Amino acid sequence: MASKLAEFVANLSILLRGTVDEKLQWTFSLYDINGDGCITKEEMKEIVTAIYELMGKVPEGCEEEQAIKDKVERLFEKMDRNCDGKITLDEFIECCTKDESIRRSIAVFDTIF
Repeated sequence: MASKLAEFVANLSILLRGTVDEKLQWTFSLYDINGDGCITKEEMKEIVTAIYELMGKVPEGCEEEQAIKDKVERLFEKMDRNCDGKITLDEFIECCTKDESIRRSIAVFDTIF
């Protein structure tokens, strides 16, 4: 239990006090479910679905599922520079640092405490 608490505190510290690169690396690791260093469409779909569920937008019908698939496709079009069906950490960081809306989202954590 202590190691889980220590891991939680370390992750919270990254989100609140880490550099932009540290925050992006942490976010990448969240999406990289199997830890192989790449984000697949299936991994991204799983995380996007979980985020929708956390927000109370549970995808129940075909319309919601299609909206999630469409969002994942748009993200891959933006991030998967070499079109190999995977997003690497470098591709992820490059895209996120160039995207103003993503940079603003990350900056939200800077103002929490």
